Amino acid sequence: MSGATRTRIGLFVLFHALYALTSSGNAFRIPDEFEVYFQTEHLVDAGDLSVPQAQQIIQPVIVDGKVVGNQSLFFGRVGLDGKPYAPYGPLAAVLAVPHHLAGRALASVLGIRRVPQGQGLAWVMFVGGITMLATATAAALTVVGFHRAAIALGTPAGPALWLSLMLGGATVLWPYGTSFFTEAYLAAAMVWAAALLLEARTAASPASRVIVAAALLTIAGLTKVTSLIVAPAFVAAVLADRAINTRARWQVASVLATGIALGACLQLGWNAYRFGSPFEFGYDWSETIPVPPARAFVLSELPRGLAVLLFAPGKSLFVWAPVLILSVLNAAKLWRRDPAFTAGAATAVGLGLLVYGAYLFPEGGYAHGPRHLVPIVPILALVAAGPDASGWSRTALLSCAAVGMLMAAMASRVSYLEDQALRRDQAGRPVPGYYEIIAPSQGRPNNRYRFEYMPFATAMSTPGWKDSPVLGQGPDYFYRHMQQARRQLPDGPSIPASFPIAWVAWWSVILLAAAADVFRQSQDVSANPDSSSRIS
Repeated sequence: MSGATRTRIGLFVLFHALYALTSSGNAFRIPDEFEVYFQTEHLVDAGDLSVPQAQQIIQPVIVDGKVVGNQSLFFGRVGLDGKPYAPYGPLAAVLAVPHHLAGRALASVLGIRRVPQGQGLAWVMFVGGITMLATATAAALTVVGFHRAAIALGTPAGPALWLSLMLGGATVLWPYGTSFFTEAYLAAAMVWAAALLLEARTAASPASRVIVAAALLTIAGLTKVTSLIVAPAFVAAVLADRAINTRARWQVASVLATGIALGACLQLGWNAYRFGSPFEFGYDWSETIPVPPARAFVLSELPRGLAVLLFAPGKSLFVWAPVLILSVLNAAKLWRRDPAFTAGAATAVGLGLLVYGAYLFPEGGYAHGPRHLVPIVPILALVAAGPDASGWSRTALLSCAAVGMLMAAMASRVSYLEDQALRRDQAGRPVPGYYEIIAPSQGRPNNRYRFEYMPFATAMSTPGWKDSPVLGQGPDYFYRHMQQARRQLPDGPSIPASFPIAWVAWWSVILLAAAADVFRQSQDVSANPDSSSRIS
């Protein structure tokens, strides 16, 4: 086993254990999580991606402090076949199926029985928590792909390892490895596509790497179609690469463009199959957009959107991924050494900022950090890599790591929904918090991200938050939610009392063992810098 392979195995185990240990395990916060879980569950149960479970979740409607009725939490549309469908890509659920099956198997071994809805939710909560580990796996694979790409860029072994550790433990990738959003899948697909394309430059048979990279872009598009907004950056990077001849550049670019187009066309076909129109994605904005139809992108709102994504304390890309400060400082050097990759990264961030800055919700809705930009954070972090990465000072690395680790660790501790949910006073009037209520222009939402929002402050300042016995509230860890479920759910006692302790112990041991191994490898690299710089 080469040094590089051993390093990547160590990184995968280390971060998978970290993300699993700090996983929320609560997939039942907003539709972006619970409807994807329901898709997965119903796919295994009935063989299709509809979400009838979501229609059965009812919440009260409060007006002027009084309950005036009830409404379903279903977010989506009813399809041509009469079934309710969520507005998410078809692969979002498929990618979680292996972990979901593992959750069902573990529940069976532990004696946690599935009972009809209304009689208990212990099985659903437990299996949902295990299913969520799919994103932990994806985020850990993202770190591995980043290391592989960094080495392919010519980064020395030591800096490649340290930058990989910063990506996994000191950026917004960490909280997305502990939630059930799709961003971790997208980040993995994109950074692995980048790694394969970088390796294809020097590979004896580059075609297979190019084809797999194109397939990964297709997968990203079928997981979340908006990920294709930044996908042209891969084509731009290839066309800018003067190190290969013109014909080869256009061939590779054509393969990548085909992969992107295939992802878009299959999604449009999925829309047509469900709703009868390729351009009907299933989003229902009636709750937040008082004057339809929705206007998803408005350029006049771009300046404010850019300010949110770059400067707002709760959403700034640089606050949630401080390693990108190093990328900015290193961009000119990498441009001189590798203008093709740098052009691709610049295209990705340019498209991301331009499109999402003008989007309905530039901040990404209820979520930690700049959610829409998470998939390209590993690509942008690679700009801090390259042959010059060995010149980073310890002070610069530690400073960025400290800020990033603080934000990521706190985000894994505090549920974004508990901290950001739209609050109302006793009369039912909105209270300024994460959002502020505004009088919008036609087609735009009536709630807008509030610049003054400070992450984690609302939840952690709530009296009794740390010791909250309420299911799903308090420190946002799977083992705690299982303890709460045991006490509160009718079938909660079916969850073994020892499970939360065993869960923490299992992942803690793996985490410590992997951390020790990675530390030994870093010492070996310091003693012999070239020992793991070869691509395996």
